[in-house]
Amino acid sequence: MKGNPFVFYLDQYNVLSPNHSKIYDEYTIDQGQENTYVFKIETKIEDTLINIFENNPQSVILTGNAGDGKTRLCRIVYDYFSNTQLERWPEEGIIEFPFSHGKLRIVKDLSELKEDVIRRELLALQNYITTNHFEKVYYLIAANEGKLTKFLSQNHDLTMLAAEVSDRFKSNDNNTNTFSVYNLLNVTSSVYVERLLEKWNQPENWSPCTDCSKSNRCIIYLNHQRTAKKEIQQRLVEQYKLLDYLDTHITIREMLIHISYMLTGGYTCDDINKADYKQLEEQTKKAYYQNFYGHELDENAFSEMKALRIFKSLDPGNYSHSTIDDFIINGDINGDSETEEIHKNLFDDSLDLQLGYFLKKLRLYRDYNTENDLSIVEDWIPRLRRKFFYEVGNDNLSNANQLLPFEYINQYKSLFNNTKNQTLLKRSLINGLNRIFSGRLTENNKNLLATNRNLIVYESFKTNKDIDLEQEAERKDIDRIPSKFMITVEENIVLPVNLAVFEYLLRANGGGTHNILQQEAEILIDTFKNELIRISEPDDFELNILRYDQKIGLFIEDEISLD
Repeated sequence: MKGNPFVFYLDQYNVLSPNHSKIYDEYTIDQGQENTYVFKIETKIEDTLINIFENNPQSVILTGNAGDGKTRLCRIVYDYFSNTQLERWPEEGIIEFPFSHGKLRIVKDLSELKEDVIRRELLALQNYITTNHFEKVYYLIAANEGKLTKFLSQNHDLTMLAAEVSDRFKSNDNNTNTFSVYNLLNVTSSVYVERLLEKWNQPENWSPCTDCSKSNRCIIYLNHQRTAKKEIQQRLVEQYKLLDYLDTHITIREMLIHISYMLTGGYTCDDINKADYKQLEEQTKKAYYQNFYGHELDENAFSEMKALRIFKSLDPGNYSHSTIDDFIINGDINGDSETEEIHKNLFDDSLDLQLGYFLKKLRLYRDYNTENDLSIVEDWIPRLRRKFFYEVGNDNLSNANQLLPFEYINQYKSLFNNTKNQTLLKRSLINGLNRIFSGRLTENNKNLLATNRNLIVYESFKTNKDIDLEQEAERKDIDRIPSKFMITVEENIVLPVNLAVFEYLLRANGGGTHNILQQEAEILIDTFKNELIRISEPDDFELNILRYDQKIGLFIEDEISLD
């Protein structure tokens, strides 16, 4: 059997495959080969770069992590403005060519160059910027942010360029018509995964599978069929949005590796065709909802799959919810016909449930209370929580988000582009801050109290007058959609509020326990508290404190005269 060429294309993203090196743009590009699958994720930054050099030429530095697509963007710009297509980068990784506005000089990776070459190129860039590109030579430089800033700080003859770069890292608003820096770490990962899921699941990619005699026993084809469904795609995208909400950036390369593994489980058509009974059993464990979180994955593969390390802490299979767990165990016998039908459709005899093997084990577990066989509880329940999370598709049965480690995810999402909800929730956030600052259960207060565990209130900031809750601005030049907020006090003290901080504050407001991301939130909030105390101006003749009120069982703000 020949197999599906698209599945073999996906195998190049398997970090344990000998074909893995093909995903690195700087090393190879397929030109005119038969059965070569051509795939491209459209990005706003490539349109921005082309527009810059076509209409308003200037020098540009691209920064980001390895795998963010910097080299690919350099290639796109070259191919657009040059008379020839770039087949292979020069050994030094620098190429200069004429274009309509002068000359364009591309450095595909500053980090790969020797220090004397880096110094030469950055001095030239600094000179062109200083002279407003009088010589009509414009740079496009791809660089690692850390290596770039370290080199600039260590070379005093690059002080001017260092200051210009630093300003642009602080805010993209500091980009000018002469020089711009675009940091690809600011790209919203979920935008690309949505496009990727749509393109990779297009029917034409999977048409060879329809005539394959093994298709009904193929976990790869099953994963395609499931993830081709729009509602499941949306759930997968929402998981990536959690990373956006947590300020966690996933490179395009990491995303391609992760999603390809989700679809194939590391297998190819050869593995499916040659599988014996025991191998088929192992393949059934590689359902997409298992692969997404790295279950059954060789530990050696985790080094290049940052997404998996993060998603493991967000895995819905790890969190027990009594209603959902009861549905998994007893939903087919609870007497409600609608619920029983949902259970039947969800936990059927499909390949990912080992062709009905789970149902047999479930009946044995219920009917005979086989306490010696704990696989239902230890193996199957966590797995089926994941299946439930992605496939239940029935809001009336239970909110699948209850399997996530966030109690307030829905409230967080409701804040975006909704000033009413932002206003309503701002007071809860302020109360959460007061309780964290003091370490006490304070009463719901309209003011933000600059205090700490000594219970002295250094200053009180009015929620409606002194404090703003603002959504981050959308960017049109790169694929960045709003994913966090800022609490700003008197226009200069800022607390970034991502999902981790939001969850932490709302749990404190409700008197609840902290969540898994407590440490990250505490560092930000503690810094914010210290800044508030620093700018406070206590009254010389009155001491404001928090004291315990026995009637209401909470700490309230009070005054002590110092006369």
